[in-house]
Amino acid sequence: MTVLEASHLGDVFIPALTYRLTSLPKDDNEAAYASLAPHPHFKGMDGRELVGRLRQSSAVLSAGAIVSEPGWDHHIAVTARPWTYVVRTCPALDADGKRCTIHERRPHTCRTVPVRYDVPAGLLVRAFRGVIDAGIASADPFECDVSAAAPVLIRDGEVVDADYKSARVAGLEAALAEKTLCARILASPMLPPLREVFGHLRRSQLVTVSFHGAIATAHELGLLDAAAVRTFCAAQIDLLEREITKAVARKLKDEREATGRFRTLLSAYRTMATHPQLQT
Repeated sequence: MTVLEASHLGDVFIPALTYRLTSLPKDDNEAAYASLAPHPHFKGMDGRELVGRLRQSSAVLSAGAIVSEPGWDHHIAVTARPWTYVVRTCPALDADGKRCTIHERRPHTCRTVPVRYDVPAGLLVRAFRGVIDAGIASADPFECDVSAAAPVLIRDGEVVDADYKSARVAGLEAALAEKTLCARILASPMLPPLREVFGHLRRSQLVTVSFHGAIATAHELGLLDAAAVRTFCAAQIDLLEREITKAVARKLKDEREATGRFRTLLSAYRTMATHPQLQT
């Protein structure tokens, strides 16, 4: 999700702030192009063509910071994802794990499955084929209708279905609109400094931290008013209290670390909800 999407779904998700690293070789880095190890979806694709396509991805275009070094540009983007005790299914699904309970207000990334907006147009066909293959091979298999009778989704490498096409445009626009927010988050004193984040990203490519600093930053930029922040905090407090109570009842040792993290987050939202700046 984008940060602002997550801020409007505080009654559904306990969001975490997610930093994502996309490292792309510069044009003169011949050694890097010769040793590229692309995702299986893009295996066999010309390295320069692949990198050129990736430069058009939302993760690159909306990056709040670029760290350059000889031969490489490292793009750091910020999004949000759910924090849960056990990652099995999306928290927005109902008890049977099938029906989306927030379908009318679902995030752009959900609206564009299986041709997600963060996948550049030039890579859609390969990515779509990968989704189909992964679905068939998954532990809980699913299939997309790719028969001749199915509605046409992609033609000549472009999305032609009107709903999906407009959803992809909206998703990319939402991501690009948060570029300034992303840059401010990366400079926020409430969050890990960029040098620390980058150090972790070089090892794991993905870093997840508490979301409360993102909410404060969005408020500072005028992207969320005081009422929206109060509503989000109240929803998070309620959700966190319920999740912690259930975890304590389960008495599982491997959940203690997550419970400690959620208690810290609960305290942060309680403090934020009573901040004088949010009482007007």
